[in-house]
Amino acid sequence: MGKRILVVDDDENILNLEKTILEQKGFDVTGANGGAEALKLLAEQAFDLVLLDVMMPEVDGFTVCRKIKEDPKLKDVPVIFLTAKGGGEALAEGFESGAVMYINKPFTANKLLTIVNTMLESGTNLS
Repeated sequence: MGKRILVVDDDENILNLEKTILEQKGFDVTGANGGAEALKLLAEQAFDLVLLDVMMPEVDGFTVCRKIKEDPKLKDVPVIFLTAKGGGEALAEGFESGAVMYINKPFTANKLLTIVNTMLESGTNLS
């Protein structure tokens, strides 16, 4: 079984694209349609990495990331933001909330896989 990745995005097309790219490379991928669902899944299952959108209804990605980093059982799980919300302020907030990487949409499959593999292979938690 491959490394377990939680992919969180309220855009079903993007969610399915991310899942397909990662599953084709042998990762065990679970999808969540928003922040509230992601937090529920994180409480129930163990994941090696979280790919997280920022702009979502109910609970945004920055809030989800902060909650992950505040939880002693989850704080070492690396979080990568994959989002259309760009700019210096969003980037700063992403890293301040505990993310290890920030990928802007649109993204390429190669870029996504390179960053995911690097984070999982290094076991690095930069937060």
